Amino acid sequence: MSIAERAGSELYMRAYMDGYTAALEKAEAESAKPFLTVDDVVARYGGISKNKAYGIMQAVRHCCNGGKLNNDRMILRAELEWWEREVDKQYKERL
Repeated sequence: MSIAERAGSELYMRAYMDGYTAALEKAEAESAKPFLTVDDVVARYGGISKNKAYGIMQAVRHCCNGGKLNNDRMILRAELEWWEREVDKQYKERL
């Protein structure tokens, strides 16, 4: 292996590990908070409107019998993740 190939390989590995570490830190920061507010839901779904985020939160609470927090401005992260797994995501245009 030449010196140039070795240097390129080391740069690649360093960049890969930096990206991996940054992704782990971001995941830890997100999972540190067990509840989500409307701003967290907006960020999770890529900048949807606040009205749509409130609608998602209402749907989650509806599926979870009102939710454990008993608050209309917050939902548990676990409730949202369960709702994402269970809800049929097919969208039907007007019939």
